[in-house]
Amino acid sequence: MRLSTKGRYATRILLCISRLEGDLPVSKKRISEQEGISTDYIEQIIVPLKNTGLVSSVRGLRGGFRLAKDPADITVFDILSASEGNINLVGCLAEGCSKSDTCVVQRVWQGASDVLQDYFSKITLKELHDDYIKRTADQPNMFSI
Repeated sequence: MRLSTKGRYATRILLCISRLEGDLPVSKKRISEQEGISTDYIEQIIVPLKNTGLVSSVRGLRGGFRLAKDPADITVFDILSASEGNINLVGCLAEGCSKSDTCVVQRVWQGASDVLQDYFSKITLKELHDDYIKRTADQPNMFSI
C-alpha cells in the first residue's frame, strides 16, 4: 500500500493546526509557510477534513482553520479515511468481487487491511503533537531574545 500525498499532507496539516492554533485560527498561508504545501492544495485537502468534522473554518480577516475535535480524539485512521477514502489494500474488499465466494486470498488482503486500520487507529493527533514537541525541544528558537 502506498499512501498518496493527500493522506500524508492531511496528517501534516492537522498536526500543524494543532501546534499553532491558539486564540486565533491558523490561516492557509501560515500552514503553507510551515509545511511547504501550496495554499491551493491545502484547500483541496481541507475540504474532506471539514466534511468529516475534523476541521472547522473561520471566515474573515483573521480567519483560518481550527481542529473541530480534541487532538486526543483524532486518530491517524480518521485523517487517512477522510483524505484518502477507503484505505483497504485492494479494491475488491470495498467494491466487492464476483469471485469473493471462492477467493481464498481475499482473507489475506482483509487481514492485512485490518492490521493497518488497527495500527492507524491507535495513533492520535495528540501523540504526534507531543512527539513533535519532544523532537524540537532542543532546537533553538530563532525568535527568542
